[in-house]
Amino acid sequence: MGPRQAVNCSNLISAKQHESELEEKITKEIQAGRIAGPFKNKPFSNLRLSPIGLVAKKPPPGSKIHGWRMIQHLSYPLGSSINSFIDPQLATVQYTSFDKVLGTISKLGKGAEMARMDIVSAFRLLILHPDEFVLFGFRFQDNFYFQKALPMGCSAAACALFEKFSCFLEWLVRFQSHKESIEHYLDDFLLAGEARSGECLHLMNNFRTICSDIGVPLAEEKTLGPTCIMTFLGLEIDTLEMVIRIPQDKLTEVKGKLELTIKKRKITLRDLQSLVGSLNFCAKAIPSVRAFNRRFCDAMCGIQRSNHFIRVTLGMKEDIKTWLTFLENFNGTLAFGESEWLSNSKIHLFTDSAGNPDLGCGVYFSGRWAYFQWPSSWENTDVMADITFLELVPIVLSILLFKEDLYNKRILFHTDNKALVSILNKKSSKSRRVMELVRPFVLQTMLF
Repeated sequence: MGPRQAVNCSNLISAKQHESELEEKITKEIQAGRIAGPFKNKPFSNLRLSPIGLVAKKPPPGSKIHGWRMIQHLSYPLGSSINSFIDPQLATVQYTSFDKVLGTISKLGKGAEMARMDIVSAFRLLILHPDEFVLFGFRFQDNFYFQKALPMGCSAAACALFEKFSCFLEWLVRFQSHKESIEHYLDDFLLAGEARSGECLHLMNNFRTICSDIGVPLAEEKTLGPTCIMTFLGLEIDTLEMVIRIPQDKLTEVKGKLELTIKKRKITLRDLQSLVGSLNFCAKAIPSVRAFNRRFCDAMCGIQRSNHFIRVTLGMKEDIKTWLTFLENFNGTLAFGESEWLSNSKIHLFTDSAGNPDLGCGVYFSGRWAYFQWPSSWENTDVMADITFLELVPIVLSILLFKEDLYNKRILFHTDNKALVSILNKKSSKSRRVMELVRPFVLQTMLF
């Protein structure tokens, strides 16, 4: 993690603004054995100092009082910080998706009972190797200190490390309880069982015992369940109605950001990151909308400074329009998606297109059919040479015509057009013509 050389620095502004709160935090960490100090002189001649400060924690629901989280700015100075020397490959981590959580709950059926249990000071449970102490120093009130546990402010490698620990803990609970209905997202654990079976409570007791045995503290005040309605990862899961609910304030927030962005020619990286964060939150519950986030993410690639301006392209504005159309017709509630993928042959849904301008395309669905004649304006144009576009037309037509019959189903379309396979899977295309069909196609999958 870089050379063992002495580096000095000033603390973040918040360290001065909230000095008493920071002092209290440091004292608690010393008492917990996670920080060493205070030292009047440097405990190591080559102690590397990084800025410290405080960030406000989000207040619990129904409360305006927030706590504080101590952070260490390990990305300072730019280019020669602790984080800059950490191999990016070590920071690669894949978290449990909301889809997987929902899949686990769906298998348990209607009325499934759920519980949520959180670990206290999660990252701080991971102890630093003594050889690394010299890299994690800081100065406060003319005294020197160094971290003995993984600090908040380390690169995504810290998340990757803790994710390994959380995966181990999840495996241990599965092994001890002989139950599979447990999922986690970093330090948040979801446990579930069939309705009125007692399985959820059994898992909770098992989890609590294991954590006690290996010295993992739990935030008992945050423990919830067993219950049939619970919020996990910010989304409400209701197993009585078998629905997911996105909070209305989140929908209002994302709509406001979209309406502001569509009016702009350029947007700062900071504001675009904020928009993408809100869009990705909604995408946890509605996977198909991720197609309309891709252009925003691509636009941010390679941009590092938060005040850098990024052009809002025509494609980005078209995606924003699709988002706004969806939000106008969305009440925040979604039914659990069916887990089984249905082949179009199984439900008797077939489509085909002709390359002859005098013909068109057709759709057949369970005894019903429809035909669409190619417009005469397409004759002698490059539209008739765009086989991918022509093959997509009847697929979109089938969704528009039979969406009520296909509600909440997962359809596996078969097509002999390789390019179209990729487009349907990615829900995106570089072709503007094709995107004019992809957007309404995906919009219908979002609504139905």
